[in-house]
Amino acid sequence: MDSNLVSVFEFIVIFTLVGAQVFDVYAVMVRAKVNVDGTTQVLAVANWIQYLARIMNMVSVFSISLLLESKISTIGVPAMFGYSMCLGLVMIGLVCKFSFTSPVLRVLQCVGFTPVFGEPGKKAYWWRVKFDFFSRLTWFSVLVSLFINLAIIMPFMLSVRYPEVRMTLAYTGQLLNFCASIIMFTYVDRVFFKALDAGNEFACANRIITGKLVAQFILVLGVFCFYFTVGG
Repeated sequence: MDSNLVSVFEFIVIFTLVGAQVFDVYAVMVRAKVNVDGTTQVLAVANWIQYLARIMNMVSVFSISLLLESKISTIGVPAMFGYSMCLGLVMIGLVCKFSFTSPVLRVLQCVGFTPVFGEPGKKAYWWRVKFDFFSRLTWFSVLVSLFINLAIIMPFMLSVRYPEVRMTLAYTGQLLNFCASIIMFTYVDRVFFKALDAGNEFACANRIITGKLVAQFILVLGVFCFYFTVGG
């Protein structure tokens, strides 16, 4: 297969992984707007965006599996995850803190992405995040994000080094996904819905998003450490 075509395919995979990371954060932003919007329909939109992030992750996993099994990757699996994690960290930071994000989302509203970004003429679901690093919820959010992303990254990264246990690593990834779901349903979601009832949803969302950002930073460090000590 032509190497330029493979490179384009790898770029699309990296872009899809980054999109999944950003949408995962954006889903929390949308969910926090329930009381502001005054309708529970916003919860459905938030769930749809989060589900979209999971679909993008699965599409990326399928595509990376195809590249790995076909042995046609030009930059290698560790590098693909490294680029996606770094770019994802930058994009999450921009979405959380920088004012230029709001005009961008208004443009997306106008070109027809209203189910995700809201109706034109109304305030976007986006809002500026205030980071909170000293909450228990923040660190539970770190665990959830780490487990979800490790479930994707770890089987591929380690199978490069230990191809003889690829199937075991794949099921280990599913176990990590299960652990993330347990923490999400038993603690993070429960705290968030209590905050919605109490009108404290933005402070709660700040902590969840901060946890996702911290987890992303840890993943960036982990991928680079793996690349330079094992993958290289």
